[in-house]
Amino acid sequence: MPIRLAVIGHIAAAPTTIQIHDDPKQRELLLGLHKYTRVLTDGDKLVDHIAYLKKMLGVPQQDEFSVWEMKLCASLLLQSHLGRNGVDVVHVNYLDSDNVDKEFRSLQDFGPQVVVLSTTFVLSGRHLSDAGQLIRKHLPEAFLVAGGHHIFTTLMYMNDQEKRDYLLNSGCDAFVNDVQGESTILELCNAWPNKLSEVSNLIWKNEDGQVAINSRAIEDNDINDTLIDFKGIEEGAIVHLRTARSCSFKCAFCSYPTIAGELALMDLDNVMATLRSAKDSGAGAVFFVDDTFNVPRPRFEKLLDRMIEAGLDLPWYSFLRGQFVDEKLVEKMSRSGCQGVFLGIESGSDEILQNMNKGSATEFYAPSIRWLKDQGIMTVGAFIVGYPGETPQTVSATAEFIENSRLDFYFLQPFYYLHHTPVHKVADKYKLTGSGLRWSHATMNAHEACTLLDQLFLDISGPVAVNPDYTLWEIAYLLGKGLTMDRILDYRNTINQMTASQVVEAGAVVGGVTSRSR
Repeated sequence: MPIRLAVIGHIAAAPTTIQIHDDPKQRELLLGLHKYTRVLTDGDKLVDHIAYLKKMLGVPQQDEFSVWEMKLCASLLLQSHLGRNGVDVVHVNYLDSDNVDKEFRSLQDFGPQVVVLSTTFVLSGRHLSDAGQLIRKHLPEAFLVAGGHHIFTTLMYMNDQEKRDYLLNSGCDAFVNDVQGESTILELCNAWPNKLSEVSNLIWKNEDGQVAINSRAIEDNDINDTLIDFKGIEEGAIVHLRTARSCSFKCAFCSYPTIAGELALMDLDNVMATLRSAKDSGAGAVFFVDDTFNVPRPRFEKLLDRMIEAGLDLPWYSFLRGQFVDEKLVEKMSRSGCQGVFLGIESGSDEILQNMNKGSATEFYAPSIRWLKDQGIMTVGAFIVGYPGETPQTVSATAEFIENSRLDFYFLQPFYYLHHTPVHKVADKYKLTGSGLRWSHATMNAHEACTLLDQLFLDISGPVAVNPDYTLWEIAYLLGKGLTMDRILDYRNTINQMTASQVVEAGAVVGGVTSRSR
């Protein structure tokens, strides 16, 4: 009899509404942490942006209305992989305060022996332990396994005893210590329940409460063997899809190529088959999650040609490297269904882009943004404030760039210092010390960067700011819900006016950790 396993794609870090109490220090801290992702409403409640819009639109509380409704790639991929290999598996895309009771009732009816939690969007140990406690409360008999980005990158820094302690404190029963993990989970299913000691990459708690660390076997799964099956998705759902693993660039602030290994590309036949599966299953749009979807260019152009020839009529969104497109290619993107792109511009200063090893210059973006705009493709630009070498002058260059860019939307994020990123190897060059959002370098510290970021937000009047946690997702999701772009702009402008008041009140207390802090 096959094992019963549940995959949970994401658990929100906090309720959609946070009540602020009378303590001035708590108020200051919460306003600082959430000033760009929540708005302060009557009754001193900090409300998630989309949850605020949900109330504005009069959507019933019991109805789903969250960007996390998008079908997340990592958990869909794992569900499909396990199902093809005989595991009795169910998939819960996300849990938040609005749907938690309904989803757990369904899980309790299924009665999983094993629950796997993806940590792609887990941002801290506290977030993980809260998620573990929530699952344990509702499914006390299940064996809880956590794997994915947060687990792998956190364990990288730890010795064996620290790994054991982290597992015990997390509320989980096991960790998958590999950046991929599909093979490990399948091996666990085949070994369940008596042979877990033989499962590679598993750190697990046995019946005696002791934590065992099994042998490591680095996974190198064929990306063509891990295709997503979209059967059973809701009509009109936005689905996430990857056609590549890792990234061919080595931006100094980014950890993804470091942990994901060599770039792996899916065969275009399989990409097209997956797109047809999404279309036939009722998907309303596709979000390609490849870090650099349009690189290598010849492959990208071939895919566009095939999408046009197939007449899929499936709207899509992606990350885009602006320096690798031209007017003709952007026209093909539009004909193939492209609705919007995320541009990781990062700075309006060529000096900072060079420090970042970004492989681009500001001059590349003006024509690409113009071509995209001419084709009606919406643009969201991402910018980092405080990268090593940053000064008030380079921040001013970023402000000028954003104002003149013709971007539709933008967002700002303070530099987040991770020790497994390339910049750590040259930390001495910049006199860079600290970690996370507690850092300083020769020309700036984190507090100064957050203060400058706040000022940029207050001063910029061209493109419209979006939620830095949701970025392009937010706009794509709301378009998928049937909102017009004018209605979305009204919503964002309302949110941004409220946010400006919070920024003035809170000041640069904490920059806030977002899902881009990698």
